[in-house]
Amino acid sequence: MKQTMRMMAAGVLAGTMFWASAMPAQAAETVTETAAEPDAVTGATEAATDSSAASVADAGKETKRSVTDTKNAQPKVTRTWEVQAEYLEGRFFDNRHIDDYNLHIYQKNREVGSVSVWYGMTLSRPVGYTTEDKIYRDSEAVGLGPSAMIRWERPLAGKLHGSIDGTGSLMFYNQAHPGDGRAYGFLWRIGPRLIYHATGADAVSLGYTFHHSSNGLKHHNPGYNGVGFTLGWTHAF
Repeated sequence: MKQTMRMMAAGVLAGTMFWASAMPAQAAETVTETAAEPDAVTGATEAATDSSAASVADAGKETKRSVTDTKNAQPKVTRTWEVQAEYLEGRFFDNRHIDDYNLHIYQKNREVGSVSVWYGMTLSRPVGYTTEDKIYRDSEAVGLGPSAMIRWERPLAGKLHGSIDGTGSLMFYNQAHPGDGRAYGFLWRIGPRLIYHATGADAVSLGYTFHHSSNGLKHHNPGYNGVGFTLGWTHAF
């Protein structure tokens, strides 16, 4: 009996010692696993940070691309200029023999449908004479002044268009013009024009024009009329 009790006591003691020795190992494993968890959290945090940074970078690129596309999508502002060179022969008056050599430079200001408005300058070189009251008066001069043009244009066939042009110029001359007149006057023109649009930016034209020149006064206004041809070149910048 005593021998049996001793064997049971020895077994209990051995089990207690085994249990005590196993506890630190389990605790160590728990501590090790717990210590390993911050690394996993750190890795997850870094991955999330990298993902957020990549998203921000992509968003920045998209924004920059969107801004660039918006700039590229804006319509290009063009400026259209036209140069006209013309010869006008004096007509309809027996005592006013004056021809005009003119150069007109216009810039398109606006366009509404088939009608466009242009502003510019006119340089005029009238040559000739008058015989008013049977007195010979030299009427050569040089004139310069602002000008405006209204054009009604319609397509005819393909690149060929037709227009009706009406222009008015306020002229200031270097001397009285015509002879015994004033050193200022008005130059009015109206007539049809054929316009060939060679490219999207360039066009050439030929017009036939009737003109009237006078100082606009009721008295002492030796005005004169004429007709002639005008060549034009248009370019869009």
